[in-house]
Amino acid sequence: MESRNEMSASAHLFESRASAATSRRSFIRLVGGGAVLAATGTLAGCSAELPEAAVQPWRSADRESDMRRFMLAHALLAPNPHNLQPWIADLREAGRIHLNCDSERLLPETDPFGRQILIGCGAFLELAVIAAAQRGVSAKVELFPDGAPADQALPKGSRVATLVLGEPGSATADPLFAQIVRRHTRKSSYANDRALPETLLRSWADTATRFGLRSGVASGAAAMDPIRRITREAYEIEATTTRTWLESARVMRIGPGAIAANPDGISLNSPMVRALYTVGLFDPMEVPVKGTSSLQRVMDRWVPFETASGFLWLASPDNSRAMQVASGRAYVRAHLLATAAGADMHPLSQALQEFPEMRGPFEAIHKTLGLTGSGETLQMLSRVGFATEPRGPSPRRSLDALLRT
Repeated sequence: MESRNEMSASAHLFESRASAATSRRSFIRLVGGGAVLAATGTLAGCSAELPEAAVQPWRSADRESDMRRFMLAHALLAPNPHNLQPWIADLREAGRIHLNCDSERLLPETDPFGRQILIGCGAFLELAVIAAAQRGVSAKVELFPDGAPADQALPKGSRVATLVLGEPGSATADPLFAQIVRRHTRKSSYANDRALPETLLRSWADTATRFGLRSGVASGAAAMDPIRRITREAYEIEATTTRTWLESARVMRIGPGAIAANPDGISLNSPMVRALYTVGLFDPMEVPVKGTSSLQRVMDRWVPFETASGFLWLASPDNSRAMQVASGRAYVRAHLLATAAGADMHPLSQALQEFPEMRGPFEAIHKTLGLTGSGETLQMLSRVGFATEPRGPSPRRSLDALLRT
């Protein structure tokens, strides 16, 4: 939900492998000094900030005058798995927006049934509804007008929803609108000693109920330590399973040129990573192996992800496609509420994934959170709290890239 992605920690996993691949002294020795010194010299002092073209959608959403374009310019800022932005918006019918799932932007290995993809679509829909209300227009969400995809099939090309626009004056502004362009997924360390505001906890619970979900916040060592252990194990499984690691590696964008050309996927832009990649000392297609130092470096990067004031979870009474979309709508509202309160959120989705190797952590996290009812499904798990360093927005494709007119 950013999140992997943006709804994910994969970018940090890759950066840790690259930056810790070898010391400056050893790789100067390995290549005789010249190539690496040339690369690091060229990049020395370079900013890790993303290219302006990749983050422009965050700055330009309010400039759209057309009603539907205004809605979609805000909706495309939604968190989504691996930042793939799996959205096609069909505007060929007046007064409506048909949201289709882009069949080329799926994660068949880590998200084999498209559950997380549909959560991302739900977040997209909710931001569109909020943006419409800002201009006094209601947007009715009609889910799966052509029928929902099968439970264990990827939603390739599915029409997820149709948004039907109301008349002017049919809606009042949503107070969360202003947070849409401020909401970012912070993947740095969080303060461990700051409590979350009680008003925020209550608003999260109310939001979950509004969408037919159940929520809770695990705080304190006794509640958080088992979650830390399970999520760490899940992270290692994803990293050491060849096909799931490579699924992430294939959507990496390394350096400002690649990020500007493809403002989606996993962006790696630190000067050291770019230097190592340039001289061939960082190969993202190399899968970590258990018992090796490369895996240890990957796991070392997980440590900051165990810092938090608590863990927020959202669970649905069943795992229907409608509930998956509702979970995305509830999650993005929860994140907007956190942003308004000065708090941060970072989804940890690995243990919720449904590929076979993840069965152990999947069952363990449900049991730990008391989700043992028939069909009850954990849809989102996020660490929440207060980031100790700022992070900017994730790249976004342009509005025109996702339109069908």
